[in-house]
Amino acid sequence: MAPSSPAAPPQRQRLVVSGLGAVGGALLDLLRDRADDLRTRHGLVLTVVGAVDSRGAAVAPSGLEPAAVLAHKAAGSSVAALPGAGRPGLGVPGVLAELGDGVDVLVEAGAGDLVDGGAGLVAVLEARSRGLDVVLANKAPLVLAWDAVTSPGAGGVRYSACAGGAVPTVDAGRRLLASATALRVEAALNSTCNLVLRLVEDGASVADAVAEAQRRGVAEPDPSTDVDGWDAAVKLVLVARAVLDHPAALADVDVTGIRDVDPAELSAARERGEAVVLLGLAERAGPGEGWRLSVRPTALPREHPLARMEPEEQGVVFTTDVAGRLAVTGLAPDAVPTAASVLRDLVDLATGGR
Repeated sequence: MAPSSPAAPPQRQRLVVSGLGAVGGALLDLLRDRADDLRTRHGLVLTVVGAVDSRGAAVAPSGLEPAAVLAHKAAGSSVAALPGAGRPGLGVPGVLAELGDGVDVLVEAGAGDLVDGGAGLVAVLEARSRGLDVVLANKAPLVLAWDAVTSPGAGGVRYSACAGGAVPTVDAGRRLLASATALRVEAALNSTCNLVLRLVEDGASVADAVAEAQRRGVAEPDPSTDVDGWDAAVKLVLVARAVLDHPAALADVDVTGIRDVDPAELSAARERGEAVVLLGLAERAGPGEGWRLSVRPTALPREHPLARMEPEEQGVVFTTDVAGRLAVTGLAPDAVPTAASVLRDLVDLATGGR
């Protein structure tokens, strides 16, 4: 019997993770817990060589231990205080400069700044200028500077987590529309609003429902971006850009949030056999006129896929000319499924989508 060929050595990818909040922390957990699976299934070793939070960074060319980073964050400290690796006040550009050729991918999971992109946009553009791969969980750089962030270059760009967290909105939409033309896209991609609306439907005030969503860890400490509809609008713009190839901007979306929703209207909708959702809608404006985009509370019949979702679920429905209707929904009660989307993008970049 001929001897078996030796196993190929694993592919090694060195990561800088910017943003160590819920998603960044969950990603570090996954990198630790799924290391053996990544090596076995994909021949891939992912090593964090830099980590950045709001107070500084930690840099270790040989690799940071995810458990040590997580322990520091859990104790309320910055990674800038990690012994031997801490760099107080250092941001992503400084980390990338220090590591030089010793980094392959930037994961940008920091807080979104919808005014000017903030440190996240600076980080992404710096990484792109260096030819690095970039994986985003921060939506702001994409919606504010789509062309600059996604322009062809030496490194790849992925952003599965930005348009629905765990819901594979972009992947499913692109695959479906490879052989069909979209006629309409309906998206309910804000779990905070879906939960709040269901609680109000059950009799709570909007303020009490928001407080309950915060208690459950679904809503942010400042929920205004969610309840005023802007998070849903951002995700709709990304769907328009990434799936419909429509050059939308945030200013193009007609936005009405749920802050002033009338509980009586929700109760009346329930009695009619309908459910009100915060619906992001892309519909054809007319021949040669592109798409009309809106976000507003909308009553849907209970048989509609988005009306049947659980309170903390998100979903999107694509209606096409020849491929019918495709609905994709996902339940993500915490940040782990969103971090799994980031990990999926990392694997896709490293393996070429195999």
